[in-house]
Amino acid sequence: MQKKLVQSSLALTAAAALGLGSAFVASPAMADNAPQKLDVQNDAQVQKALSGLSGVNAYGAKDGKLNLGVEKKTDEIKDLEEKFDNIHVVDGIKELKPYAKKDLVGGAGYLANSPAGNGVCSTGFSGWDGEGNPVVLTAGHCSKVIESTGEITGDTKVGDTEKPSIAEANGGEGFQPSTIGTVGEWGYHSYGSGDLLEGPSDDWTEPKPTDIDFAVINVDKDKYNVKNGVTDWKSADSDDLSTSLATDITGVGAHKETTVEKSGRTTGLTEGDVIPFEEYPFEYSNVGGRWVHGFGVTSPESDPFSQPGDSGGAVFQGDTAVGVISGGGPAADGSQFGWVADLDYSLEQSGVDFQVEKPGEETPTPETPAAPKAEDQTIEPTGDVTGKAKAGAEVEVKWEAAKGTQAAEDGSETVKADKDGNFTVEGPKAEGEYDFTATATVDGVESKPAEFQVTVEKEETETPAPAEREINVDPKEIAASDFVKEDKGVTVTVKGFDEGEKVSLKVASGPENVEGITLDETANENGAAAFSIYGTSEANPSVYLGKYDVNVTGANDTDEEKALAGSFNVVEDEDGNGGGGNDGGDDGDNGNKDDDGNGDGGDGGSDLPRTGAELTGLAAGAGLLVVGGAAVVLTMRRNKKN
Repeated sequence: MQKKLVQSSLALTAAAALGLGSAFVASPAMADNAPQKLDVQNDAQVQKALSGLSGVNAYGAKDGKLNLGVEKKTDEIKDLEEKFDNIHVVDGIKELKPYAKKDLVGGAGYLANSPAGNGVCSTGFSGWDGEGNPVVLTAGHCSKVIESTGEITGDTKVGDTEKPSIAEANGGEGFQPSTIGTVGEWGYHSYGSGDLLEGPSDDWTEPKPTDIDFAVINVDKDKYNVKNGVTDWKSADSDDLSTSLATDITGVGAHKETTVEKSGRTTGLTEGDVIPFEEYPFEYSNVGGRWVHGFGVTSPESDPFSQPGDSGGAVFQGDTAVGVISGGGPAADGSQFGWVADLDYSLEQSGVDFQVEKPGEETPTPETPAAPKAEDQTIEPTGDVTGKAKAGAEVEVKWEAAKGTQAAEDGSETVKADKDGNFTVEGPKAEGEYDFTATATVDGVESKPAEFQVTVEKEETETPAPAEREINVDPKEIAASDFVKEDKGVTVTVKGFDEGEKVSLKVASGPENVEGITLDETANENGAAAFSIYGTSEANPSVYLGKYDVNVTGANDTDEEKALAGSFNVVEDEDGNGGGGNDGGDDGDNGNKDDDGNGDGGDGGSDLPRTGAELTGLAAGAGLLVVGGAAVVLTMRRNKKN
């Protein structure tokens, strides 16, 4: 019944908004003051009768009678009721409020949308920024599009919230949108600050103070309210997590080495034990290939503290917010290990102003902003001097030459920190040592100055001699049964190209019944690239018997440079070397750079082409430091007679 009233009210509002109207037709035999009958099937008559009418909250037309529900009968409505004897008005029908707004609390699920696929994360803590706008805190990695290699290629978009009744925390099978709408947009968001810890380089990557896993969602207040507190998931069946809370949050603080609780959309409300620093003396953990500052939590394997999908979920002790879920996994002793991005540290590093209570309407007394942060740094003349302050702060940077610096001039510049708090000024031109200070001003209040040193020196660079181009085919001869194995095949490695240059390999010739494709790869920092070639027809390896010629060219090749050329032979099993051995490099200079005929990957055969995604190991085995490998898949041509 309630649903019908809402629909009727909306239909009536729509009709009024359209301003529809027309003339009524009264019966000629009817007296002017006698009650009339309204033709309820005639839209024009109904629209005319109700045009400009207000206060109607319900509507129904059936069997020649028009029923209207109003909160109060006004004189206008009474006149309408007297004019038509088939209009019936019901008094006391109030306007219904749509169930569009929901209270967001900690521990609820939401979507993080990206072209690579949607992810599911959990809300941490709901509250307000310094200006009274609703925000939600969560994990920074939820805001990033992360490829399988660990590389970050962009930002996700915040999506809809999850319908709690079917969430995994309530025994459901997976994410189903609540249909309330998008939660909001990303505000501040950060996931680590350095390079990947695992990659082609063996260089040590030291953690930085800014290595945090932390994000802010600026909530769409037309769709959602925020409510201070963390859900205990007991009200999930009602699809309103805000009606049953584990706790209200009174503030943000440092964690204690005792029991800790968490709420998230995968495992719901759970408990764990903070690992004492004496037992686990680490401030940073490798989470997905990036350093994250935080602390460890242990829990039984049978009752884990967190699982995938809980990322960003609220971690609290009593009524104090202490962190958001960053990562986790099984521990060596059989227990479950979780890593929590500590909230007090993340807020300090990010400069985000988070309030657990909505700021009042009165103008608060401005607090002294934190001093900017800037490390000692070495730059080239007029290079960038960088630092970090509160987002949007006016930062005055001053410098003066240290003793002994020649031809130097003192200077100053005032700049504005960007939305992430970063600021940049142009450094001095003269070489030497300089003493710098940076002072931030927020709402007219000035911070204490930060002091740091800047060294200006010219970088001496030598232009390296161009590396000689080489090609290596390994093995030069391979048995057919090995050639159709993805983990064997033939590896072609080349070097002597420019870093970042696109390198293309083409199977220039081979047996008539086999067709190859052309693949592109990017030369690494050493100018090297690698490819792997194998057949796909394991059922009939003999179709690949014969000699294959390959050409390799670079996008930066000049007209004088020829393609690198090499070859290999696929032989009967009794003649092959089993896939091992290498008879040396094949330095080709007889290729034709302008011959770029692209293969089409074959017309299809009895077997589908295999993926080349796991061929990096083949390239590494060739003894070159390579970024990755690309696979050239050879497949049988389709027999047109079939």
